[in-house]
Amino acid sequence: MIGTAHHYGVTVSNMKEALSFYRDTLGLEIVSEGLIEPDTEDGRKFSNFVGVDNPEVKVVFLDAGGCQVELLEYRSPEGTNANEGVSNNDTGASHFCLEVDDIDEIYEELAADIEFLYEPVTLSKGVRVAYMFDPDGNIVELSDRSRMDE
Repeated sequence: MIGTAHHYGVTVSNMKEALSFYRDTLGLEIVSEGLIEPDTEDGRKFSNFVGVDNPEVKVVFLDAGGCQVELLEYRSPEGTNANEGVSNNDTGASHFCLEVDDIDEIYEELAADIEFLYEPVTLSKGVRVAYMFDPDGNIVELSDRSRMDE
């Protein structure tokens, strides 16, 4: 009944900063982009769909190799940062995972400019992982399945 995953949506406060992170730093490519405006048919449908009155939203889809990342910047009405004070063990806390070729190389390359929760670790099945934060505190997991614990 359920098919493959299509996309993961991330609400961001500033599309320019988000694209600097997701496109320029992580290398995801833009698939499509648009603006949803209030007082249009699409705007009213989107408002009903997401449960936000009269939204104006910039939307950008990025290719993440088999699944897309959807960035949404609500220009109005303004929201708050849901990540403030959230712990990974809180119900509703979320993240999404991107596979990488060499997690240690990427960590070394990004760690000076990007906040990581901790350096990459190897889990019991040999998978190396690390959590990092986008500019709004959304968690992005990196996973390197090509390297096994020696």
